[in-house]
Amino acid sequence: MKTLSVLFAAAAAAAAPMIPAAAASVYEVRRQEETCPQDGAARALRQTVVIIDEAAVQADPKANQRWVRAVVEAADAGEASRGTLGPRERFAIFVARRDGSELVPLFAGCSPNIPDAEFKAEQAADTSWRTFVGTDAASRRKSARTAFSDGVAASLAQIHKQAAEIAASPAPPGALLSALRNVGALARSGEGAPRYVIVSPFQIGAKPEGGAIPAARAKGFALARASGVDFGRAEVYLVGAHLPAGAAQEFVRAFLLGAKAALAGVRSDGLPPLSDEPASLRVFQGFIDYVGDRRPMQARIAASSKGDLVNSWVEIAGVEAVATPLAGKLLCRKPDQCELKGDGRFAMAWSDDPQKAPDDRGELPFGGARNVALVISGDTAKGSVSDPIVVFQGEERDGRRPELKDLTFEISRVDGSPF
Repeated sequence: MKTLSVLFAAAAAAAAPMIPAAAASVYEVRRQEETCPQDGAARALRQTVVIIDEAAVQADPKANQRWVRAVVEAADAGEASRGTLGPRERFAIFVARRDGSELVPLFAGCSPNIPDAEFKAEQAADTSWRTFVGTDAASRRKSARTAFSDGVAASLAQIHKQAAEIAASPAPPGALLSALRNVGALARSGEGAPRYVIVSPFQIGAKPEGGAIPAARAKGFALARASGVDFGRAEVYLVGAHLPAGAAQEFVRAFLLGAKAALAGVRSDGLPPLSDEPASLRVFQGFIDYVGDRRPMQARIAASSKGDLVNSWVEIAGVEAVATPLAGKLLCRKPDQCELKGDGRFAMAWSDDPQKAPDDRGELPFGGARNVALVISGDTAKGSVSDPIVVFQGEERDGRRPELKDLTFEISRVDGSPF
């Protein structure tokens, strides 16, 4: 396989004829779907969508090398697999136009990585003739990786060829927000929990550079409500965004939470560390007793091979659906006998100041309760949301308000649900 620099240069040259010299932001989607699961085959439990904001593109090609490397790493498209994509995981690249008009598809495919057990079975079926003519398992895997990497490189080369034209037009305020309004439609239903890698300075508003974190988070939540952006319960990693810890980062974290996404990592000069891929994923539906008010509840419980919850969410229907990320551990004695323990921060994610008790718990989902626990037995999960300092009150009836120390729920597994 070619090295990355040679591969990218070759792809740029190959892409040159299909882009008119005078045109800017003209893209042709590349598809590399030969390694995608066929009908009836098991699908990956996660999918990765990369969004390249044209506001991140600079006229000098050397200035773009950092984010190009980050995209190639996210695609697991280097010479050797780094494991950033799971076996046959769906992978797509979109471009957010600099003017905010749309998200344009650039690449669609699936990881050429296959499970070790499957590869060993293919090796066991190899013959001397297959090895001689180059159709053995190792040769097929190498060919698939090369085709996938070439496709990613050729897609990125389209941006490379137009970098000067793209960078010549300043991005208007609010352009990225406008482009992201349909972001939830980018992830394919039934193809796994969505993970977004966004290459962008992430100029979604006047980010506070200092000052009070509560004010910054309140501003982020308000922007999410006003924007209508909905990531569909996803992990988000930011590449190229300068967000120092403090008010600036908390503003973005709150915005993403309000847009049904969790900020999982941010780095200004490359790809942030990524969470492990899910080894299991279960979707449940049912009801939670909200102090006499039975409300529809959905949960995505995804866990890594180490038992860490990854990209897991709980959503409660009400006047408007509120989705809250769920972190913690899932410990299983058997595949269908598991116990979940939250990390003790659950609904405080919605507080303007997660480090102190909220002034008005009635304004927060679950009253800002920090604890979640559930037990999975077969296709049923029973559990509760609680907090030792929270008493849940219902609507006043006959001069009294019913009270509960915890909110209990019972939910059933729903195979094939897109949640």
